[in-house]
Amino acid sequence: MIRWTTRILASCALALLCGAAGAADEVTGLAPRDAATPARPRIGLVLSGGGARGFAHIGVLKVLHELNVPVDAITATSMGSIIGGSYASGRTPAYLEKLVNETDWDTMFAARPPRADLPFRRKEDDYKNLFSFEFGLSRDGPSLPRGIVSTQNLFLMLQSIGAPVDNITDLARLPIPFAAMATNLATGQLTILQKDVSLSTALRASMSVPGAFSPIDVQGQPLVDGGLVRNLPVDIARRMGVDMVIAVNVGTPLLARDKLDTVLAVGEQMINILTEQNVQRSLGELRAGDILITPDLAKYSAADFTKGKEIIRAGEEAARAVAEVLKKHSIGKAEYAQFEQKRTGTVAAVPPVTIAEVEVQGLRTVNPEAVRAELDIPTDRPVTTEQIAQAAQRVFATSDFETVNYALVDSDARRRLIITPYEKSWGYNSLRLGGSIQTDFDSINTFDLLAAHTWRWLNSWGAEWRNEVQIGDDQRLLTEWYQPLAPGSRWFLLPRLSLQRSLTDVFFEEARISRLRNTIKAAELQFGRSLPSLGSVRLGVGRYDFRTTTQVGIPLFDEQAFTANGANIGFNLDTLDTVNYPRHGYFATGQAVFLDDVEGSRIRDRLTQFEFIVPFTIGRYTISASARAGESTLFGAFQLGGLFNLSGTPVGQVSGSKFAMLRLLGYRNISDAFGDLSTPVYVGFSLEAGAAVETDANLNWDRAHKAGSLYVGTDSVLGPLYFALGRTHGGSSAVYLFWGRPR
Repeated sequence: MIRWTTRILASCALALLCGAAGAADEVTGLAPRDAATPARPRIGLVLSGGGARGFAHIGVLKVLHELNVPVDAITATSMGSIIGGSYASGRTPAYLEKLVNETDWDTMFAARPPRADLPFRRKEDDYKNLFSFEFGLSRDGPSLPRGIVSTQNLFLMLQSIGAPVDNITDLARLPIPFAAMATNLATGQLTILQKDVSLSTALRASMSVPGAFSPIDVQGQPLVDGGLVRNLPVDIARRMGVDMVIAVNVGTPLLARDKLDTVLAVGEQMINILTEQNVQRSLGELRAGDILITPDLAKYSAADFTKGKEIIRAGEEAARAVAEVLKKHSIGKAEYAQFEQKRTGTVAAVPPVTIAEVEVQGLRTVNPEAVRAELDIPTDRPVTTEQIAQAAQRVFATSDFETVNYALVDSDARRRLIITPYEKSWGYNSLRLGGSIQTDFDSINTFDLLAAHTWRWLNSWGAEWRNEVQIGDDQRLLTEWYQPLAPGSRWFLLPRLSLQRSLTDVFFEEARISRLRNTIKAAELQFGRSLPSLGSVRLGVGRYDFRTTTQVGIPLFDEQAFTANGANIGFNLDTLDTVNYPRHGYFATGQAVFLDDVEGSRIRDRLTQFEFIVPFTIGRYTISASARAGESTLFGAFQLGGLFNLSGTPVGQVSGSKFAMLRLLGYRNISDAFGDLSTPVYVGFSLEAGAAVETDANLNWDRAHKAGSLYVGTDSVLGPLYFALGRTHGGSSAVYLFWGRPR
């Protein structure tokens, strides 16, 4: 998890802490001691929260295993809950270590589903360089999501961990009695998660960092991270009946004075102070005979999820430092083997199940039939838990929900699958912003700012109304109505109205002599089908109005204008993992448009174009190959020039009614060279070749323009940013600063 996620919204949790008080929840733990049970002290393991620093708990567990030290009850918070709850359910330290080291943590905490799984309309938005976050719109004004990080992948991981014990809703009945700590967002009080809750739900609630993760409703309570009120729950372990405590504290220490130089750092420090205060109270509750383990984690932050191996090793080292004290609580090998067999006996592969009924709960806006259609869970044959998780992920990928939970419930000898999608707390009327800025510090200085309004679920079939306004060098207005032909249907109608104005420079040899303004008005109706996880195909008809005027320079002709009727056919196939620096997948699009003038006397324009992109990745190095081509009967319909599009050449200096462009982009992520960066940084190069001619000429690759560039770039939440040096062979050079996605 990246550091800015914790910092940027740290202040969001402050209101919780005003009324933090002691626990009022009932908690149970160890059964009365049997007279035949040896009178060894019963050990409670207390694991604190600390984000990625909590991986050190695994190292401590490894040492406890080596020393044959049994654990009789576990209380924990946040990441400590994930480690402790997993261990209490029967998971081994080896399983947990493998889980930490093999998990893709960037994907785990991604703001949205993997791009390959998104609907085609959400994929199309990526090419417009819209910011990744959206604002909800209502009569009360704009609103933001309750969390900036999706918990869907985290939930599925926790569901997988807890699957063998999903029938247990009293966590005191786990192989090791367990309780997780959470904070009630409405009252600021401690909530002990043990009764009437599944293990996966308890773990999810206990680590819901306020602002980063959205709260989760459990038994009518909005719950967030328990570290706000009880980060080291020693007192709860006592209430569970233990005789002595092994406490492991991995909480984040206070920032040094010289680090308190920004408002975000101050907000983070305020949270750390209040968390540290409740930790100090808990440390004061330790008694003689208790053991405190504090791993040396000075080099690691709560966001260092990719440093699991080192953090686990730090936990081992800290536990070995007190090994002589821990050995006093070890038991014989045979007795420990029996203890372990009982603890791990519940963990087994979950067999396929036959589901008698699928129930969708909790929806107010989204049609449950659309969710069932996306799930596509059979009820006539067994399915695995992996298939159920994949189905839940498909529903989440529709982008209609904050998260999608599921549970298998037995009732009346029937197995029911209960799907609980959590609708967007900020609603389905939303606004996203974006745009682009380009300069070569000389003749090219362009900008475009875009506002995209989307209102989803305007009827029970899932209609979506989209409006876009773009200002700048390219001006654009768009309104369209996306209408599925049934709930969850792949078939759709798309009526749309648009207005576009763009500037085109005209060159004579290498001299710019005129600037034209092209205006296109269009009314279209498209009929199409979405291709799940792939793209779409479309057929359409429309009416178009074209107008060209000279804005600056030599007037090459009087105003040109004509109105035409048209038909078009097109497809988009897109499986790229990201559009700015793709490493996997491919992109292919093609379009053919036929226009007749209003009298129908002759074809005024035939336009065909296609584009193909495919990246090849080896380790940290990627080569992305792309090709574009097109043909039209309109003069100068296609323009080359600018960054990655014949770098170094002014935009429009190479133009024509036919064109072809080949490009290789090479890049490598070098963020690891700069330490803990929140935004990836890339270095790369481009090799480009392109040609454009008018209709009566043939493309000749022997005379194609060849260009290249060297660049440094980032891929942030505000879109990509490039600083590049480009040159066209035998032509001009340029230095570019570009925010947005180059064409």
